[in-house]
Amino acid sequence: MPRLPLLSLAALLLWAMPAHAQGDLAFETFKQFTDSLSAIASIPDAAERDAAMDVFWDALVDAERVPFALGDSVAYLYRGSGTTVRLAGDHNGWNPNAESPLLYVGQSDVQWRIRQFPEAARLEYKFVRDGSWILDPVNPHQQWGGFGPNSELRMPAWVFPEETVRYPDVPLGAFTSNRTLASTNLGYSINYRVYTPAGYDNLADLPVIYVTDGHEYSDDRLGAFRIVLDNLIDDGRSESVIVVFIDPRVNGQNLRADQYVQNPDFAAFIAEELVPVIDAAYRTRTDRDSRVILGTSLGGLFSTYLGLQHPDVFGKLAIQSPAFWVSESPDWWTGTSIYDLMADAENGLFDIYMSTGNIRDTEDGARRMRDLFEATDQSLVYHEVAESHTWGNWRALLDEVLIALVPGKATDAEDAQGALPSLRLSPYPNPATERLTFHFALGAPASTRLACYDVGGRLRARLVDGEVLAAGEHIVSVHTRRLGAAGAYLCRLTIGERTATRLVSVL
Repeated sequence: MPRLPLLSLAALLLWAMPAHAQGDLAFETFKQFTDSLSAIASIPDAAERDAAMDVFWDALVDAERVPFALGDSVAYLYRGSGTTVRLAGDHNGWNPNAESPLLYVGQSDVQWRIRQFPEAARLEYKFVRDGSWILDPVNPHQQWGGFGPNSELRMPAWVFPEETVRYPDVPLGAFTSNRTLASTNLGYSINYRVYTPAGYDNLADLPVIYVTDGHEYSDDRLGAFRIVLDNLIDDGRSESVIVVFIDPRVNGQNLRADQYVQNPDFAAFIAEELVPVIDAAYRTRTDRDSRVILGTSLGGLFSTYLGLQHPDVFGKLAIQSPAFWVSESPDWWTGTSIYDLMADAENGLFDIYMSTGNIRDTEDGARRMRDLFEATDQSLVYHEVAESHTWGNWRALLDEVLIALVPGKATDAEDAQGALPSLRLSPYPNPATERLTFHFALGAPASTRLACYDVGGRLRARLVDGEVLAAGEHIVSVHTRRLGAAGAYLCRLTIGERTATRLVSVL
């Protein structure tokens, strides 16, 4: 039998794949994917195998399906130079030696590692190729952390936090340069920066959020808090709020480990020195229920401690992935543990938002403290996510912090009346290949605008342009060619003064 030409063989292999998998790689099962990859990797002739693998690999890369995840299974995939490739990431404590190297698939030059995670998980990773740490060269999804960018595994049910991308036409809050306050309690000076919301000159009596690790929460690559603030204030889901970003760095040295671990002097600095300065300089509400302290990791421990030390000043606590464990570690702390302090607290003292990841994060301590919060009748919103100890985790929950502790009028209305249809915009399919359809509902006739923008804020398609639509369900469809090339787009529905923005992907 004559040998098939290389391109014919590649086409035959793709034809043999499930028909629905050829365009969008929508395999019905994870096994279909692994069987297809293994079949190509087992072609005896090297040239034919490489040609077929090129076609298959390019389809994966073009569809942004590397790593390939389906259901609760994922295949980390590597193709390229390097004799030994290991995987390090959130799931194994960033220890590349925690598991054996990636395995070659058949006789191909593709290596893989198959794992199972919750379908809504988001985890960060790097490859360690012959001892060198590298980003996944074909995965475009990255998240910055304290040591730079990491590649990002997005499991199928994970939802991108659209509020961390600036919505089009949203007014920007102001952000000061560094201000310096000499502390009597600490014996050194602290830098801080202040966010004021758009339209601040016409506002008064604003709540204040004090943020530890402020240099990272305010960084668009890390916490992206200023973006989230602008978006949610504009949407009406958050009250207009002042935010004080406190920098733990002093003379080039990060002192967070000293400041945040149950340090009464740092607590006194914020409650007795910084708060009066802010109240004197800005249009603040000065009751305890209008002040929030927000922190992550050691900062989450400190949020709890500050509230307990100064309950007359702070009535609301925002706690992300709290490192409560250090409070019982003799290497960190030998005084009364934060758990014992909380157990002795007055009932019903605080409004609290607390979150943690549950994949090698701080879930054990958070659950223990959650039980204490409930036992002491604190008002608590508690949320666990299938993530780890990362800024990608924390930034995605900042909208929940705002809605829980400084809710805006839209949130109040939703709480009182149920979900407002005008604030719900549902795109499908998402990602889309050819046609994108939007569904929304109006409770009453209203002037309606629906437009899509690229992530740079440039208008790509105006779908509804101020027409008065009737009350009820509405469906608007657009061909993806009107948006442009494959990529991410922000589509925004405007009903009166309320808006809903959704991130959509075009393949």
